[in-house]
Amino acid sequence: GIDKSIINRIFEPYFTTKEEGKGIGLGLYMAKMILKQMNADIFAKSNNGAEFIIKFNSSNDIIT
Repeated sequence: GIDKSIINRIFEPYFTTKEEGKGIGLGLYMAKMILKQMNADIFAKSNNGAEFIIKFNSSNDIIT
């Protein structure tokens, strides 16, 4: 799961829970930025594990 004390920060750039030198904290941030370009968003929930929800917003906009 995801500790409730950090769940609101996991999509921030350079945020990592790994020990120093083991991670740079860009993976979830980059996923969120890519989805934003696709008119979508990603959310995380923690209940007996981690759950990530991707919500695609309906729109008539075409992304080029």
